[in-house]
Amino acid sequence: MKKMKYIYVCLGVLLAVLPAKAASEAEFGKLSYIYTLHADGSQEMRVYKELTLFTHTAMNGLYGESFVVYNPAYQELKIHESYTRRKDGSIVKTPANAFVEVLPAGAADAPAYNGLKEMVVVHTALELGATICLDYSVVTRAGYLPELDVCLPVGELSPVKEYVCSVSVPEDKPLNYVLANAKAEPTVKEEQGNKTVTWTLKNLPAYYPTESLPALSGNMPVVLANTYPSMAGALNVLKSQFTASHEKEVADQAQKLLQGKSGAECEKVLKDYVDGLGYVRLSLSETGYRIRPASEVIRTAYATEAEKMNLLVGLLQAAGLSGEVKVAYSVKAPDACLGLSAISQLFLDSPVVADRQDYQPVSTLDGKKAVLEPGSRSVNETDTLTVTPETGKILAGGYRLITLPHAGAGVIGKAYGMGGPRRTTNLLLASKVDETYRCIVRIPSEFRLCTLPKETVINNVAGRLKITLQATGDEVEVVRSLQLNKQLITPAEYADFHRLMSEWEDSQHTTLLLEEKK
Repeated sequence: MKKMKYIYVCLGVLLAVLPAKAASEAEFGKLSYIYTLHADGSQEMRVYKELTLFTHTAMNGLYGESFVVYNPAYQELKIHESYTRRKDGSIVKTPANAFVEVLPAGAADAPAYNGLKEMVVVHTALELGATICLDYSVVTRAGYLPELDVCLPVGELSPVKEYVCSVSVPEDKPLNYVLANAKAEPTVKEEQGNKTVTWTLKNLPAYYPTESLPALSGNMPVVLANTYPSMAGALNVLKSQFTASHEKEVADQAQKLLQGKSGAECEKVLKDYVDGLGYVRLSLSETGYRIRPASEVIRTAYATEAEKMNLLVGLLQAAGLSGEVKVAYSVKAPDACLGLSAISQLFLDSPVVADRQDYQPVSTLDGKKAVLEPGSRSVNETDTLTVTPETGKILAGGYRLITLPHAGAGVIGKAYGMGGPRRTTNLLLASKVDETYRCIVRIPSEFRLCTLPKETVINNVAGRLKITLQATGDEVEVVRSLQLNKQLITPAEYADFHRLMSEWEDSQHTTLLLEEKK
């Protein structure tokens, strides 16, 4: 699967239980990443992998190709070795026509970034039991990248026997580093004028991507390393390029867009304009942590995320409105270790980030902690349902099954109650939960209620659930309330959480059985 290191599959239904020993598609004998900052300011990232294939899925889909994105104007790709060791031990070198250079998909329809290249290495002579060996370097000229900046998630779809990450810098350079979400200590060596920090991990299990934020949940280790003087020093690389408010073209564009507009309508018009620009899906690292001037973005009508933020802030300021860019990071770690490569999102306002800011570092472009105002986490809805001849499902014997209206918000429908009550990893919810749904069902005189009155109450470590059903005359009132007082559910707490959610999602609490009177 393309760029598996950086792509996380977000499942519609979170799996509560993962197989303890699932059959592996493949196995990495060794996987290493070596980052070197040289004294002249040039950098090298060297990647080596040995991967043995066990299934046709691994051979024909997951690992049949390798992909490397680089900028040939400033970077050189060196293939040191590329071959397949077949099951009988024979070596088949990758032929020249199996190295295919293409335009990265993220740069499509963006001429300013058409200079980027993606090398596709098509692995040949594959068979079950064969081992792919690939050793390559991306060498970057001095001055292209602001500093050495590493954010490396440690996790693969297949087990890894030996995982190595090494960072080497001149002794006189500051080096901030940490292995987040793990306790493994690195070895540190100082020799020949260089400082080298190396993590060596053994027998890593396969990582199964059952959620979109594994690093924030604490489930995925991440190597962070950079040579910036501080978080603020790193962010200043971006801040110094956010100059849209000083560009005449931006002021002219704001005036043009807001002609005849006033009040709250102005902000919406500007945001809609920026949202409507073509979106270039290139990361900050792929663009060398550089952004084009806002005037160029206006002219070409496409932009990266950072370029859109720069333009939007400039337009807002030109219109006399306020707007401050904020930065969200992909993992929780000491501030100094969070370089530009660890940025997951640039935004002005984000209710999603606001609800998880206790677990996700958020900063201004000045490097100061940003405290976001979370939205209301409480949901309180009331519905009224009048039973008619068309309502519900007609059953044999004069019975009718009435399904209560579905709630339009909250955790309802997330299917957290599926699967078993055990989980081996943390679960990070979008927010804490405080939800109450009240439904009044009016029953005509020709029917009688068969569902018995009830009161279900569960209190445990994860939260509280209460469901009541009361009948008064021709009306039935069903009240369902759920409070989850923990946003991060650990494996030890998951059984309690699962019990609440299984009860919450049980259809017996959202259906009524009626019988036609005879």
